[in-house]
Amino acid sequence: APSSPPMQRLALLVAATIASAAAFAPTPALTGLRQQAPLCSGNRLSAACRAPRAAKPAMTMSLAETTNQAMLLAEGGMNVSVAAYLAVLLGTFIPVVFLLTLYIQSESRKAAETGSEGDKF
Repeated sequence: APSSPPMQRLALLVAATIASAAAFAPTPALTGLRQQAPLCSGNRLSAACRAPRAAKPAMTMSLAETTNQAMLLAEGGMNVSVAAYLAVLLGTFIPVVFLLTLYIQSESRKAAETGSEGDKF
């Protein structure tokens, strides 16, 4: 397979970096949910959805408000339920115990077939 020129590799690297960073950027759909915006869909739209929306200035919040909202989002995003902990722990330990049991059983069967019991003393 022919290797691609260095500029194409660099362009691919830049595109991949931008795409991976875009995965963590907030989307407009989620921003509307955070601001408690009314749901505007379906045949019958509420008066709030039919009204034209005024464009917001780019920076209307103070630094304290921005920090407060960021802390609230981080606090809500960091909550982990007990069920999630159990799923991780059980999903890890049950297969490990199964594989250890299988390994011990196969080693004992192999030792029994060869007739050696190993050096006990």
